[in-house]
Amino acid sequence: MRIPSQDEAIWLPTQDEAVLMYAQFLKSRHGAAASKLARKKAQTLQDKGDLEGQKIWTAIADAVDRPSGWPQPCLLGRNRAA
Repeated sequence: MRIPSQDEAIWLPTQDEAVLMYAQFLKSRHGAAASKLARKKAQTLQDKGDLEGQKIWTAIADAVDRPSGWPQPCLLGRNRAA
């Protein structure tokens, strides 16, 4: 892996930005089924004991369900890098 120089800018998305990007990807790829797919993944992760993964996939499903014209709230409660 190459380490960028000081002159190069790097953008690391926050978890909220990553959630919104993946929600948009799911909507584009799966259309009306996107929310159901994300919620199914969240349930699978919860069943396996991965509560952090469940929380993120639930946030993705919630973002899929939100109308695109609405303001983008903080989905996960913290602005952490993904």
